[in-house]
Amino acid sequence: MKKMFKTICVLVVIALLVSFAGCSGSDGALTGSSGGQPGSSEGQGDTSSGGTQSGGTQSGDTLTLSLGHVLTEDHFYHIGYLRWAELINERTNGRIVVEIFPNGVLGGERELTEAVQIGTLDLTMPLAAVMGNFTDAMRIFDLPYVFQSREEAWRVLDSDIGQEMLDSLENIGLIGLAFWENGFRHVHTKDVEAHLPADLTGLKIRTMENATHMETFRSWGANPIAMAWGEVYTAVQQGLVNGVENPLTPMYQSRIHEVTRYITLTQHCYMPAPLFISTSAWSKLSEEEQRIVREVSVEVGAYQRQLSAEFDVEILQKFIDEGVTIIDDIDKGAWREAAQPVYDSYIQEYGDGLLKRIEVMRG
Repeated sequence: MKKMFKTICVLVVIALLVSFAGCSGSDGALTGSSGGQPGSSEGQGDTSSGGTQSGGTQSGDTLTLSLGHVLTEDHFYHIGYLRWAELINERTNGRIVVEIFPNGVLGGERELTEAVQIGTLDLTMPLAAVMGNFTDAMRIFDLPYVFQSREEAWRVLDSDIGQEMLDSLENIGLIGLAFWENGFRHVHTKDVEAHLPADLTGLKIRTMENATHMETFRSWGANPIAMAWGEVYTAVQQGLVNGVENPLTPMYQSRIHEVTRYITLTQHCYMPAPLFISTSAWSKLSEEEQRIVREVSVEVGAYQRQLSAEFDVEILQKFIDEGVTIIDDIDKGAWREAAQPVYDSYIQEYGDGLLKRIEVMRG
């Protein structure tokens, strides 16, 4: 009951913020990029959040789209959004303006997705792992070691397989635009060097609230604990959990390495991030505007993925410079083999057809 009340409250706040943002107007490419405060720009002419009339904006009108995300303004997500907003504005000759609300000011990834579904928010981009709460189409990405490299993942995401997944979002009231990414997940531990899965035996590891992720860590002997990200630093510091798994960038930006000593580069799970727009906002774009939005989403997605890879290199060096021990000589085959029960469970429920298609596509 409390969760339902919280979600309703967040959605009401989103509706009010988006409504206010739409009243502000803008001639620039984006607003709300500093702390997520809406209505920080000035402009002329009629504006509206989520569009004006079905079929696209009228001459002289400005269409304001709201985009919410949970990460910081120095994260490669936000940097990608800035370029996306700028190009959308430029290629629509200033007709479309994007208001960006970072830092989770409009809610968590699940709440933002729900808001886009009902049309109180126009765009967001949660992890594919979060989408398991809404659709089975992307659950395969939750499996450990589906991809061995970014290049393998990009090949699949940019194929018919990826497009089918994006198209399937229409079944839940969303329009999929492109796959961006949050990189690979790794294991960070406080006191134990984890070279083999057995080294995690008995350790309490913070994971996402994702059944497959939690099952994976159980197969490795750990005790997975789902926990809000804002609670993790203190939980590790106080010994309530013994470690965390996450991509490198959010770990560094949250300073979790101040309370952990080791990072095992398990690269156990690749994190695609589907960018999508609400059906209500989409219907207010002309066919030409829709084409522009799709093309820019794919174009900036390629830029954002490369930025993610570059961040990994830079962040890893920062970890080393700040005294964190990096364990990179692991046998990934042993980790994958230990997680076979997770694959067995997936195949029993969904079959192995998609797995075989991905295996062929990976080459």
